[in-house]
Amino acid sequence: MDEIRVTATRLSDPEARRVYGESVLLADDFAKAPTVHVDEILGQIPGLSLFRRASSLLANPTTQGVSLRGIGPNGAGRALVLLDGVPLNDPFGGWVFWSALDPQRIAQASVVRGSGAGPYGNQALTGVIRLESKMPADFTLDGMAEIGTRGTRLLSLGIGDRHDKMSYALSGHYRKSDGFILRDKQSRGAVDVPAKSDVARISGVVETALSDSVTLSGKVGWFEENRSNGTILTGNDTEVLDGSLRLVRDAGPSDLRYELTAFITERDFSSRFSAVDAGRASESPVLDQFNVPSRGAGLLAVLRVPLADGQSLDLGGDVRRLEGETNEAFRNLGDGFTRVRRAGGDQWLAGLYADYAGTVFDHLGLSGGIRLDYWRTFNGVLTESDLADGTLVRDDAILDRDGLLLNGRLGARYRLTDALSARISGYSGFRLPSLNEFFRPFRVGNDITEANPDLEPERLYGFDLGVQFQPLNSISLGATYFRNWLHDGVGNITVALGPGIFPPTGFVPAGGSLRQRQNIDRITADGIEMEGRVAVGGQLSMVLRYLYVNARITDAGEIADLAGKRVAQSPKHSLTMGADWTPTPKWSINFDGRYLGAQFDDDGNSRFLSSAFTLDMAIRYRLSADVQMFLAAENIFGETVESQTTGDGDILRAQPQLFSLGVELSL
Repeated sequence: MDEIRVTATRLSDPEARRVYGESVLLADDFAKAPTVHVDEILGQIPGLSLFRRASSLLANPTTQGVSLRGIGPNGAGRALVLLDGVPLNDPFGGWVFWSALDPQRIAQASVVRGSGAGPYGNQALTGVIRLESKMPADFTLDGMAEIGTRGTRLLSLGIGDRHDKMSYALSGHYRKSDGFILRDKQSRGAVDVPAKSDVARISGVVETALSDSVTLSGKVGWFEENRSNGTILTGNDTEVLDGSLRLVRDAGPSDLRYELTAFITERDFSSRFSAVDAGRASESPVLDQFNVPSRGAGLLAVLRVPLADGQSLDLGGDVRRLEGETNEAFRNLGDGFTRVRRAGGDQWLAGLYADYAGTVFDHLGLSGGIRLDYWRTFNGVLTESDLADGTLVRDDAILDRDGLLLNGRLGARYRLTDALSARISGYSGFRLPSLNEFFRPFRVGNDITEANPDLEPERLYGFDLGVQFQPLNSISLGATYFRNWLHDGVGNITVALGPGIFPPTGFVPAGGSLRQRQNIDRITADGIEMEGRVAVGGQLSMVLRYLYVNARITDAGEIADLAGKRVAQSPKHSLTMGADWTPTPKWSINFDGRYLGAQFDDDGNSRFLSSAFTLDMAIRYRLSADVQMFLAAENIFGETVESQTTGDGDILRAQPQLFSLGVELSL
């Protein structure tokens, strides 16, 4: 028989890079999960969180930025998310449209905690989440249909094949939910409706082997989402079109290897906000972001140079152009909007890096790198005009800004015995504030937040100390101590409370607040991560993960009343547990449990969110080799998960109780 070599679609990480804290979720972790929301599945790793506790099922997209280790979560996120090497972070706001991801199409997720200064630049402040898509080795046809409570309906289909040197994959999914009322019965009123959503996605990829070691792949994807955000007048709509090309040469370890990735994305977004009266009997529109276009394009390149046995040097660079703006109507005095605002700008990001990885003396793995980034923010605009006659009432003078940032990382992993290893690493990284943070004010209810074009880039410095013990293939234990310092972290800082008139915003109503995005001098976070895995007899596997993090503001500069406060949206204790049991070849049962400790909802630590424990479960029964049925339950016990405390003291909820029944096909 002729030998067929299947080439890799990306450069694999050298073994020595295990010096950095990493957790890996495989295709089975996504396929067997009780939920279909990728951000919730990734939430099996404690400390991986969106801005608030609500998942992408309910959360406004502008709060779906992801952070790691509880180090100052915010709407833009502080972690880089990649799919097949392409950034998923929004060009305008930094958040991630998690609903565009189908867990059935993911082959692996690698979550690297700690700053990714080497191969990764902007956004990889607290770490990087790398997702890789499935590609077929032979003909495949698979799908899933699901119906459930709260009007849940889902249909997912995929087809793929490989012919000689070429393969393709085409997939799509549609998901609809009639939603969940965010307020409990005691605090809701006539304006409150379920936060529902409709999601549709189509993507295709073609891959060809140009030689035994060189692969070229092209990918295009389209995504649309429509949401209601909990009241009659609020909601948002999204449309995304992405495309990318990837060229990889993954030859033998003694040969030159390289990877080139080019990508482009076009996104359209709109969103509507309202103010509700005290009795929640009526609401009025306060902000209509009727057109929020954004665009992003970039090129990433890396050349892997072989050194001595088991050692290599990566020489790479990347460049990214981002642009976006918001066009919105606001200032409703009772008879409709009276003003229109345009706010936005452009960014350039370019970086060069060198990153070494190698094994020396058999037992010692070393990895380290240095990275230099140039950033530029320009074409900034913030204008407000009278809607009736076009009179300009605000035109902020925004200067172009740029700068250079130098970062690095260094780590070592020493194998003490065949079962025990220890590692140490130090690192630094940065995040440039998003165009949204620089230029766009916004309002949620009676709370108003002003932009700040003078924000400085966020910088993170830290180190890890870890041990790993694996006496058997079926048992592993790991623990890591980390300490991080976040400098100039961007936060929404309260500067005034309503009622009153405050420049440049104007009137702030009673019960409302005026905030501004400002740099916080220093946030310090100490923490411990622990993970244990055990497999019994090939039928039962269990994993337990725990995170303790003490994240607090240690230097607030001129914002004196924040010094010593805990970071908002960051619980001290997080715990996840999972079990996968296959009692017979036809039956399988999966449990996922998650505990979130109490946390504060605001920078002043005046709004409190209680702890919560949720348990999800999925039971599958195989009807044949190609078909299986499943019953899934999320938040089985109906635990109240508090996601937000409003200015008037009411609690908004997340993570509703859901039950669903479905069938899966795989040919």
